Amino acid sequence: MRTRFLILLLLFATLLTAQESEISAKISVLKTKIELAKKGERLKLMDSLSNLVKNQLTLHYDSLVSYTIAYALVLDSLNMAANNTADLIYYYNSIVRKPKEGLRLFKDFLGKTINVKSNHALARLYLNGADSYFFNEKPEEALRTYEISRTFALKAKDERILGFVNLYTGQVYESIDNSYEAVQNYKNAYTFFKKVKDTFNILSVKNSLANLYTKNAFYKEAKLERDEAIVLAKKSNRNRNLVYLYFNASEDYKRIGNIKEGTRNLLEAIEINKTIEQDAYLHPILVCKIIIAYAEGKRIDKAVKYIKEIENNIELYNNKANKAYYLEALKNVTFAKRDYQKSLKFAREHLDLIGKGREQEEILNAEKFLSKVYKALGDKTNAYYHLNNYYSLKDSIYDIQKVKILTYYQTLYETGKRDLKIKEQKENISLLDARNKVKNQWLIFTSTGLISFFAFILLIRSINSAKKRQKSEEIYAQNLIMTQEKERVRLARELHDGVGQKLMLLTKRTKMYTDLDLISLSESTLDELRTISQAIHPPAIEALGLTAALEAMINGVDKHTAIFFTNDIENIDNVLSEESELHLYRIIQEVLNNIVKHANANATYITIKKNNKLINITIEDNGKGFDFVKELNKNVSLGMKTLNERAKIIKSNLEITTKLNKGTVVKLIIPV
Repeated sequence: MRTRFLILLLLFATLLTAQESEISAKISVLKTKIELAKKGERLKLMDSLSNLVKNQLTLHYDSLVSYTIAYALVLDSLNMAANNTADLIYYYNSIVRKPKEGLRLFKDFLGKTINVKSNHALARLYLNGADSYFFNEKPEEALRTYEISRTFALKAKDERILGFVNLYTGQVYESIDNSYEAVQNYKNAYTFFKKVKDTFNILSVKNSLANLYTKNAFYKEAKLERDEAIVLAKKSNRNRNLVYLYFNASEDYKRIGNIKEGTRNLLEAIEINKTIEQDAYLHPILVCKIIIAYAEGKRIDKAVKYIKEIENNIELYNNKANKAYYLEALKNVTFAKRDYQKSLKFAREHLDLIGKGREQEEILNAEKFLSKVYKALGDKTNAYYHLNNYYSLKDSIYDIQKVKILTYYQTLYETGKRDLKIKEQKENISLLDARNKVKNQWLIFTSTGLISFFAFILLIRSINSAKKRQKSEEIYAQNLIMTQEKERVRLARELHDGVGQKLMLLTKRTKMYTDLDLISLSESTLDELRTISQAIHPPAIEALGLTAALEAMINGVDKHTAIFFTNDIENIDNVLSEESELHLYRIIQEVLNNIVKHANANATYITIKKNNKLINITIEDNGKGFDFVKELNKNVSLGMKTLNERAKIIKSNLEITTKLNKGTVVKLIIPV
């Protein structure tokens, strides 16, 4: 070990002339000290040298830190070994782009029978190991490993590492199209980075959020995140972040057809990029993009100085990294000059180049541009061919976006519903606690033989107070149910009146064209929206009346299940208030859902009879039945407790008769 390490130090001596004098001097001093030191002192010096040349390719950082790790293990300095291993995994993942080596190193270190005690070191180790899984396209293993890193970071109370865990976990979820989880993790990352005042990573999180919203066509949300990030970047003089923020903003404006704002943001990005020393990567892209913007706006005069810049450094724009952007600029400029043959040549080259692994959105725009060029040349056949390619790809992208959007909002809805259930559950627990408290008070006071009159008065007061609390909690639970219904009505109305009307208008406009796929897509999207809206709030009650709505619901369940439904329903329209009609509808809906999900029945009979004073409702099935008392006392039986609360709201009497393997009879008696 000593000999091999000294050979490495000799190699450093040959490299000193290539480094800045200050670093060279430090390396020279450390080299001399390491040669003279022993064991623990030598390890500390080796660790210092590793940190001095960290991530430097020319100084053989990987070899040096590998020796440091091996020597740390020999001396049983496990925390130092773990920290240096985490650094080397990062080097392989992010500096030299060899994540397979990073993953191999991570697995190799975990395979050693050692007991690292530092939670901070373990959090870093698992964080970078999870990165290796992610870069090797193993998202499930990455998520599991990030969770382990989170556990150690929580033990270490390291909020910065927790910020990275959430940021990178969000990126994994984004890569597998789980936008909801990605957004939640990004927001958590923002909270942690804000606590530790890490401005750079706050901006990274906001940029990630904005780009995720853009990917899902949430342009308004993306703009809000990006505008906040721009204000913060200006305050903290983060010009590099500002360049990317303005550039991404310009791309979004272009997507929504606002060429003027897109051009303005591009110019902002170009001016700020001039103030950054290392601007070589983004500058050619910005130049090409501003030429495209001016060409699309028919302002070739404005693009001239940027075109000359390209001509003066043509090698930079013709290389592998920038050629696609260069070709895109050329095809737009020549088209704006009405040189359609040249534009066609560049457009074909551009599509051939980006077709080898670029984003679908770029291919989509390239197909549309080619169609436009062929149309200008009078070649209708090729114009239609590329326009058809454009619409086919657009439909595919739109379908994916539609699924993402609906999934995102459905997840939000389910999360809200879950939170309401938790509140409901807590209220039910409070009700049970109140009942138990009353029982306990009776037991205590009645078991005592000698009770004074004063104690008796206290007991009465306590019982009355408990009853008042119980009544208050029942009212609260009922108000919660009613609030839920109002929220459902509001949400359904917004979906119908807002999104629904726009989709209906879109459907009507698509019928003006001959694209059957586009017409089918718009109509199916409108149908899906109506289904979601009707599931949230049944419009049939208002449109058809309660009786017809109940019949429609029963027929719908009958149609989609193997259970045979028969019904005998008298007209009960305009007998109850609108609010009571909705609660009755929900009660019957919940009972039918329970039969379908749990009863294992093959036949169900429903009767609704009305006389001058009462409405009698009976729902009977021949299913397996259940233990009513047991189910009622279960905390998870929220559906049955909701039935009871709804029955109380409409001042009705609910009776459930059931036995195991002998079916169930639900009776509801409502006073008119």
